[in-house]
Amino acid sequence: MIRIHQLAFIMLFVFAPILSWSQDNTESNQHTSSKLSQQVINPTTLAWQLQLEEFSVFDTEKQDGIAQNFRLRGIIPLKKGLVLNVPQLWRVIGFVNTAPDGTTGLGDVILNQFFILSKKKWGQFGAGWNLQIPTSTDPQLGSPQWQIGPAFTVTFTDLGNWQMYWIMENFFSVSQNDKYGKTAYMVLQPNIFYTWENGIYAGLEPEWQYDYYSGEVAIPINFRIGYVWSGKLKYNAYIEPEVMAYRSENYTRNLNNFGIRIGFRWCLPMKTNTNTQK
Repeated sequence: MIRIHQLAFIMLFVFAPILSWSQDNTESNQHTSSKLSQQVINPTTLAWQLQLEEFSVFDTEKQDGIAQNFRLRGIIPLKKGLVLNVPQLWRVIGFVNTAPDGTTGLGDVILNQFFILSKKKWGQFGAGWNLQIPTSTDPQLGSPQWQIGPAFTVTFTDLGNWQMYWIMENFFSVSQNDKYGKTAYMVLQPNIFYTWENGIYAGLEPEWQYDYYSGEVAIPINFRIGYVWSGKLKYNAYIEPEVMAYRSENYTRNLNNFGIRIGFRWCLPMKTNTNTQK
């Protein structure tokens, strides 16, 4: 059964691209290109962004009902920081989640900062940190513990129509370990995309998880097809089915067996005079 907020997001996903295109159709020569697609989908591009994503989970391990995760992510770019004089990106991520039994509420809030430490002809390298804040309104919708950890990203952009980047994030619990036990896990995100000159792109962007204490893993596989175009802003719309390829028997952090994501993003890249190094 589709809930009201899911229906509202689906309508936004369908109609927002049409409205934005109609408003910007006077700039049709800028609407599509492989270079534009690569710039917009690159997670280390210095760009102001608002990202909306709805993940409907139709099959949850040993549970009945449809779950959902609605993600709102804002990205704030800085050409240089106060402490480190390098380009950086701030990400603020919030969730509205629904458990398979219908329980709906806020999820945890995640803060993330990436410093672009090296920019070369082949791509970029960055490092930073994550902070997960326990703001969930129900135990099913998030973690009760504060978590923090380092993050790293490597982006390969000198691959023609292909683009590949890796993101590694770590989360270590720093509160209520006596009550809930210590948490330590990694999220590894391999991303491989192919972009066409008409603005269409396709690829994969799964989030693999590894528990440092138990050695258990969850390895989903997904396939995204999307479309990027440009006018007064730059836009990115996509759909992405996902299946769980492998999960350790006792791993409970990701119980999603099958779901579909749909997303829509507004993007405003910054003007920068940073020269590419050889």
